[in-house]
Amino acid sequence: MEEVYDYYKEKDKRQKSGKGSKGKITALIVFALIVVAGIIGSSIYMELIQLKELNPNADYTTVYTKNLLYKTVFFIISFVFITLFVFITNKVMGKNLKKYFTNNNLEHRKLINAPVALVIGIIGAFLTKEFFFNKALLFLNSANFGIKDPQFGQDIGYYMFQRPFYMSLFNFISNLWLFIVFYTAAYYLIVLMAALNSTLTTKDLKDKTILRHNLINIAIFFVLKTISFKFQRESLLFTNFTSKNITGAGYVDTNIWIKYYTIAPVIVLVIVLLAGFFMWKGKLKKSAVVIAAFPALFILLTLVSTIIQNAIVGPNEIEFEDKYLKNNMTETRTAFGLDKIQPYDFSKIDELTPEIINNNRNTVDNIRVVDYTPTLNSNKQLQSNTNFYTFHNGDILNYTVNGKEIPVLISAREINSDYLRNQNFVNKTFKYTHGYGVVVNPINKLTAQGQVDFLISGLKMDTVDKVNLKVTEPRIYYGQLTNNYVIVNPKSSGKLSEIDYDGTTVSYFDEQGNKYEKIKMNLLNRVLFSIKYADTNLLVSSNISSDSKILLNRNVVERAQKGIPFLKVDTDPALNITADGKLVWVLDAYSISNNYPYSQYYYTQSEDSELQSLNGINYIRNSVKVTVDAYDGTVKYYVVDKEDPIIKAYQSVYPGLFAKDEFPADLASHVRYPETLFKLQTEVLKKYHLDPKKEDNISIFYTGQDEWNIAKYPDANNESGTRDIDAYYNMVKLPGDIGKNEELILMRPFTPSGEKHNMVSWLAVRNDMANYGKMILFNFPKNTNILGPDQFEVNINQISEISEDMTLWGQGGSRVFKGSLLVIPIENSILYVEPIYIQSNSASSIPQVKRVVVGYQQGADFKHGIGDNLESAINNLFGGNVKPADGKSETNNQNQQDGGNTTAPPADESQSFDKQKLDELQQKLDQLMKQSQEINDLLKSLRK
Repeated sequence: MEEVYDYYKEKDKRQKSGKGSKGKITALIVFALIVVAGIIGSSIYMELIQLKELNPNADYTTVYTKNLLYKTVFFIISFVFITLFVFITNKVMGKNLKKYFTNNNLEHRKLINAPVALVIGIIGAFLTKEFFFNKALLFLNSANFGIKDPQFGQDIGYYMFQRPFYMSLFNFISNLWLFIVFYTAAYYLIVLMAALNSTLTTKDLKDKTILRHNLINIAIFFVLKTISFKFQRESLLFTNFTSKNITGAGYVDTNIWIKYYTIAPVIVLVIVLLAGFFMWKGKLKKSAVVIAAFPALFILLTLVSTIIQNAIVGPNEIEFEDKYLKNNMTETRTAFGLDKIQPYDFSKIDELTPEIINNNRNTVDNIRVVDYTPTLNSNKQLQSNTNFYTFHNGDILNYTVNGKEIPVLISAREINSDYLRNQNFVNKTFKYTHGYGVVVNPINKLTAQGQVDFLISGLKMDTVDKVNLKVTEPRIYYGQLTNNYVIVNPKSSGKLSEIDYDGTTVSYFDEQGNKYEKIKMNLLNRVLFSIKYADTNLLVSSNISSDSKILLNRNVVERAQKGIPFLKVDTDPALNITADGKLVWVLDAYSISNNYPYSQYYYTQSEDSELQSLNGINYIRNSVKVTVDAYDGTVKYYVVDKEDPIIKAYQSVYPGLFAKDEFPADLASHVRYPETLFKLQTEVLKKYHLDPKKEDNISIFYTGQDEWNIAKYPDANNESGTRDIDAYYNMVKLPGDIGKNEELILMRPFTPSGEKHNMVSWLAVRNDMANYGKMILFNFPKNTNILGPDQFEVNINQISEISEDMTLWGQGGSRVFKGSLLVIPIENSILYVEPIYIQSNSASSIPQVKRVVVGYQQGADFKHGIGDNLESAINNLFGGNVKPADGKSETNNQNQQDGGNTTAPPADESQSFDKQKLDELQQKLDQLMKQSQEINDLLKSLRK
């Protein structure tokens, strides 16, 4: 029998089926929301525990939480604004289309409003979530610079903190409304195409209601653009003028474009009102003519300004651009910290004499005679001790050793897990977890074999000074090569121990298991970290318990950067030994900006990646020093430039981030000025060494006739055959009344631009905390030709003894190379020093200094001395008329190590000489040396 269709029964089935489908969709949505919430929540949790672990006693989590709060607030505000604008636009379009359908006898269509507005709102808010928060933080905590820009008289703080935020707000609203303009036009077009199918004509698009809506949108956009003219006027302070591409507003910018942008808002408003009036009256052609007047005016002004620039200003640039060039010079020097450089002009350059050497014995004794790279290679061969240790880097610092302050090179003995023969999870994660200790080399001293000497060496940290140079905690869990996470267990856990210094001794990071607040590997953390690192071993390994701790973010540069993402951390950390024997990394962090008006943007041709990373900035300050404990990873941030307005603003933003106490005294005694910043400043100084307060300097600056280069040094690996000499640390007594004693300085010499290689000046920056960052520019007399490093090298290559020896040494399969050439200022004189190395081609060979060449300039001549070490080379230079280096220090060092009496024995009376007789002998010897030199010169001329 045929079944009768039951309408009500089938309806009930459909309703139940629909309810089931809706229930499944709801469940899926709820599940998706839970997953999303879980991902977001776990991400926040992971970030917070990592920030807390940087320093459990500090409040570094506020950086993340405050940023997150501001991001969330601006996300919500953006979402509300975008959704509201789209919703109102949809409402207006719906009303206009309903009227259009009625007038044209078309079927009304249901238009979706709220869901579309919500979707667009969410997408737009997500795209702009990073747009505001950082600018808003600085805007709300801005500080004044106390310096006004030379064009508009506004404090520099406005350009740094306020203008970027105002521009963000304007750009957000302007771009949002531009989207509304295109969205509205596209919406109308799509709906009309769907309603009319293929019958859509241009007449349909000219519906007055629809057309009026679109024109009003465009008019509002142009009204909004009037606000932008203020920012466009100010942006001229960041453009280029003159044929030299100088940053700032020049003559044409000031006298045409700034005035144009001042009155442009009034012109646009008048045009909008007139165009709107004509549109309302239906006079579209007149409206179009009025609208066209604005771009026509802009084109006219562009032509006029181009003609004035090329026909009037260009041929007489220095006359018209004089005061604007001065603005650029002044602001650039201020923005890069060059305005505080103290100039020191040598009245004359004295010929170097034995008396000058004898009177500056401490400077001479502290001259660097070993090179950075060979010393590091020697340490790798002599001090690595095991196959998994290496030396990645080293840093020159000043330390007092047995009562005498000397420059030393400190290198960390770091673990490199890539060197492990067995690269399994257990070895890399549990066993080989840390490096061990340091090697300290004196850089002013060699062994009798010409190899590097040691002040601290070996795995037991053997030291020549147990008071001032001792290491009590040598383990390095945080370094430059520690890029992987490790897991450590307390001794009481019974889990895997760690391999210590000699490859067989066992150790534990935290003997007690509760001293250091690190991230514990409870079940939740094991799950999260196994997902983070995509490693299931973290979840299933039996060597992990709830007492196990994970050490992560162990690269010291990345670790330091994590707490201060708004600053630029230098990638060259220096390892210090504290007074109590701990190892602490010290890093530099910079406040940088590209918003300083009239300041020249920095761009470098250098291959230095650190300098390249600073391309595009026009303001920098070394505002913060960061310390990272090499053992437990504790991070602290110290503000060292309390005058920097940018760091003042961030101190207000994150009040608990920076340490309230002063930089530790034991670290301050070894503080150093960052090489990266100094190199950047020397590059800028090449052009901006001229003082703009002297009117003559402005034309000299424009013509470039007194531009400098960094002094060059021969380099066969470079296409040009030379390279810029590196900035280098020296321990010297600064000339004149500036320096009272020997101190560690960072210096770099300059030569004229072009093909000239004579030295014209050298820049020094002081490192001790009392004078930290003070720069002195030592200028040589204009009428004196001082040998540059490249010229000195040419003279060395002409010494027959050196060239013969280098040829002979190279014939045996050894590699012969020259070390860094150093220019050493001593009073008003210059001493040049260069070591020459020999190294066999064996992979395990140790570089040795075979010769040290020294020299000075005597008039137009070059005088040189050669020796196995610095002392013998200087004696050779002056014919033995130099006092020997103080030999008592080594005896005293040995006595102190042995616990013996350090008092020098009384002098032998038989060695006492009559002073007058000694002076007479000295004078006769000087005369003989002079006569010998004259005879030698005569013989040379006769041979020629």
